[in-house]
Amino acid sequence: MKKLPFLASTLLLLAAFCLNAQPASAAATEAQASAYIGTVSTSALDIIKNTNLSKPQKAKALQSVFNSSVDFPWVARFVMGHYWRDATDAQRTRYTSLYQNFLVLHYSTLFSGYTGASYKILYSRSDGDDEFTVGMQIQSDPQAGEPVMIEYKIRADNKNKFKIFDVIIEGVSMLSSQRSEFASILNSNGIDYLNDQLEKKITSIASQNNLSQNN
Repeated sequence: MKKLPFLASTLLLLAAFCLNAQPASAAATEAQASAYIGTVSTSALDIIKNTNLSKPQKAKALQSVFNSSVDFPWVARFVMGHYWRDATDAQRTRYTSLYQNFLVLHYSTLFSGYTGASYKILYSRSDGDDEFTVGMQIQSDPQAGEPVMIEYKIRADNKNKFKIFDVIIEGVSMLSSQRSEFASILNSNGIDYLNDQLEKKITSIASQNNLSQNN
């Protein structure tokens, strides 16, 4: 059998490699970002509108949605700001767990009462570096007056899996507000005091709503 020229052999090998190689993930798109927020919102509303669930049951179900959709480790660190560098590993671990538990309990119990809620996604835009802003109007109740404008800040990882890292309600960033609030507490009383206060808030919310404190 006649041997193939070296160049032809090389091209055949390259072609075979390309056919067997796994394609790289394409960059996340604005449409994908919008679809992700739509999926999360629909999941939450399905729980909220489920008349077979009590308010505590709704709150518990919403906890699962929030836990899977928010980048809590990154958010917790950002909110603590430069105080993160001064914290011990034990303080960081306790704070991150408490902060996640506090946010999930707070918002799950808050939204569990919005039985007539509806939403409308208005836009999705790329902010660069696989980060996106998705704008939405939320109507908590048909008779509650004007809808609330909310922007979700989300980012995609290298597998195009999205996570929420900020929520801006009527122009006010949750991240910035909590970072300012926590900075005041940390500056005056330190990390252990902040952790103790978060633990008290978690206990209070869980007790008032008959919920488990485990996230």
